[in-house]
Amino acid sequence: MNINWEGKQASLLDFLLAGDSAEAVALARAALAEGASPAEFFERCITPVLVEVGNRFETLEIFLPEMMIAAEIVQTINDEVINLAIQQDSAAARSAPLGKVLLATVQGDLHDIGKSMVALLLKVNGFEVIDLGINVPPATIAEEAKKLQVDVIGMSALLTTCLPFMKDTVDYLVETGRRDKYAVIIGGAAPTAAFAEEIGADAFANSAAEAVNICRRLMNAAV
Repeated sequence: MNINWEGKQASLLDFLLAGDSAEAVALARAALAEGASPAEFFERCITPVLVEVGNRFETLEIFLPEMMIAAEIVQTINDEVINLAIQQDSAAARSAPLGKVLLATVQGDLHDIGKSMVALLLKVNGFEVIDLGINVPPATIAEEAKKLQVDVIGMSALLTTCLPFMKDTVDYLVETGRRDKYAVIIGGAAPTAAFAEEIGADAFANSAAEAVNICRRLMNAAV
C-alpha cells in the first residue's frame, strides 16, 4: 500500500474550503478502498487538514462560516464513511474494547469539534466511547460516569472561563468518594498540563492522538 497522503490532504483541504461534501466523502471512500484503515485515514488525512483549517481561521484567511462548514463535512465523512467502516469491521466487532471512555465539553462551553475528533479516534483505536455532548455540568459528568461504569473521564474546554467547571468535576468526584474509580484527562485550547496537575486530573492531552495514547497508558496501568 502506497498512499499519497500529501495529495489526499491537499485535496481534502480544497474540498472542505469549497464546501464540497460529496467530493470529500468520495475521497475518504477511495482512501479506504486503497487499503487505508479508518484510523489511518483519520490520523494522516483528516487531523492534519483540520489543524490547517484552524490555522487559517486564526490568521483570518478564512472565517467562522467556512470553519463551521468544514467541520460539518468532516462529521459527514465520519458518519458516512469512517464509522460505517468500523461497524463493518467484523474483527473489531469481536474484540473486547480496550476501555470505556466518557467525554464531555464542560458547562458553559458549546464547542465540540476537538472533542468529536477525540471520540472518533478513540473508537477507531478500539475504545468504547460515550459522548455527553456540550455544556455538561460537573454533577452530570460524575453521575453518568458512575451509572455507565466508565474507566476514563475526558473533559474538553475551549474557553478559559469554563476551566473552573473542570475543577468542580474533579472536586465532585473527591467529595462523593469516587475519585479513585476513574482516570481523568482534560484537553482543549483552554487548559494546560499545569492546570491538570493543579486540579488533580491524571493527564492533559494537547491533541486527539495524544489523548488516545494517554488512554492506552492509563488502561495498561490499571491492568
